[in-house]
Amino acid sequence: MTSLDQSGLRSQTRFPLSLVAITGTRGKSTTAWLLYRMVRAQRWSAGLWCSSGVFVDERQLEGELQPWTSVVQALRTGDLDLAIQELEAPVVATVGLPAAIYRAGAVTTLCGNDDSCLLAPATRYAARAHEIVARAIHPHGFIVLNADDPDVLGLAEESLARVIFFALHPENPVLRRQRDARKPAIWYDDGVIVANRALYDYQALFAWDAQTTESDAFSAPSAFLERVETRTEPDDIPVIAVREAPITLGGALLFQVQNVLCATALALGLGISLTAIRSTLRTFLPTHDLLPSSCNLVFLRDLIVLIDGARDLWTLRTLLRGVRQSTPRKVFVVTHGFPWLSQEDLREVGRILGRVTGMILISEPLGDERLAAFREGVVENVLPPVIVTQPDLPQALQTVLTLARPGDLCLVLASDPLKTGEIVRRIIDGYGT
Repeated sequence: MTSLDQSGLRSQTRFPLSLVAITGTRGKSTTAWLLYRMVRAQRWSAGLWCSSGVFVDERQLEGELQPWTSVVQALRTGDLDLAIQELEAPVVATVGLPAAIYRAGAVTTLCGNDDSCLLAPATRYAARAHEIVARAIHPHGFIVLNADDPDVLGLAEESLARVIFFALHPENPVLRRQRDARKPAIWYDDGVIVANRALYDYQALFAWDAQTTESDAFSAPSAFLERVETRTEPDDIPVIAVREAPITLGGALLFQVQNVLCATALALGLGISLTAIRSTLRTFLPTHDLLPSSCNLVFLRDLIVLIDGARDLWTLRTLLRGVRQSTPRKVFVVTHGFPWLSQEDLREVGRILGRVTGMILISEPLGDERLAAFREGVVENVLPPVIVTQPDLPQALQTVLTLARPGDLCLVLASDPLKTGEIVRRIIDGYGT
C-alpha cells in the first residue's frame, strides 16, 4: 500500500463513510477477508483493499491506489455499501491517517502476551500504528479490540469510538466488566462463539443514536430495529459452534478462533445478519492466492495440509500449540531454514518444532553450524521426532504424501508463502482430491 492520505480520505466532522479499518500484527488479512465474505453474503456491494490487492464485488482491480480512490468515491456516491481496508503498521506509522474517517475498526493483536515479541523493533511500529488507527475511528463509530492482549487494551483510551471487546474466555476480567455493564462483547465458551444482546442490538441502536446527533445520518433498516423490539431471545446469543467453522480446525487453532471472533464482532456491529455470518464461517477457507501469508488449510483425502508463513518465534509457538491441540495421529513438519533468525533463535525453532510426534523435513540446504543448532533444539524434547533433509520443497512434500496416513497432519512452514502454496496445490492436484 503506497499512501493513505492521497486515496480520497479526509477527516470527517459529521457522520463517517462506511469504511472499516483492520490492523494487527497477525490475523488482520484473515479477519478482513472473513468480514468481506460476510458482507457479500449479506448481498451488500463492497470493496476490499488488502495485502493481495483491491477487490470490488468479487472482482480484483488492477493496481492499488487508484482503484482504492475509486472505491472511496463510490462510497460517497452510494454505489458501494461498505469498504474494508487492511492497514499495514509501517505505512500507518510513517504516513498517518486522517482523524475520525472510519465508521468501524479493529485491532486483532499486538503480541498476545509474548514478552519476546515486545522486544522486537517492528513491535514499536505496530504499537504506534495501532494508536493512530484507534484515533481514526469516528466518535459515532466503534472499534473492536482483543481483550486477551494487554497491549491492545490501552487503545480503548486512545479512541473516542465505542468499544467492542472479544476474548477466548467468558470470564476474561475486561470482558466480564464489559458484559456486566451491558456493553457489546463476544467470546468463546465451551466450543461456541457467543455474543451478548448488547452486541446483537448494537447496529440498530447505533443508527438510532446517530440519527439524533447527525442530520445527514442514515436510517436504521427495519430488520435491525426489530432486534431492539424483540426480547424473546436470551441475553447471550450463540453464533456458531467452532467445529462448524473449518478455518479453526475444530477449535484447535485458537488464533483462528480469535479471527472469527473479531470478524463476527465487526459484522454484528455493522448489521450483518446471523444467517450471513454463519454461512460464511461454515464455508470459508483461506487460499494461498488471496491470503498468501496467512494460515492456509488444504485437505487431501484424510490428510490435513496446513501452510503458514510464520517468521518469528512467538507466532511459531502459537501455531504449534494449535497443531498439537488438533490431536493428529502423526505430524509431518516441512520447514525452511529461517535464514533471518540468529543461530540461537534457530535452536529455539528446533525446540518448538521438536514437540511434534512424527517427522521434520528440512526443505533447503543448511550450513553445518545452523543445522547442528537446529538439531540441538529438537533433541531437547523428551521424544524428539526424526529429522530428514531434503533437496527442495517439492521433494519434501512428495515424501510426506508417500508416508502420510489417514489422520495425519502436514505443517508446511513457508518462507515464500505464495510460491509454496502454488507448489502444494500442483502436487495435491496431481494426487487428486
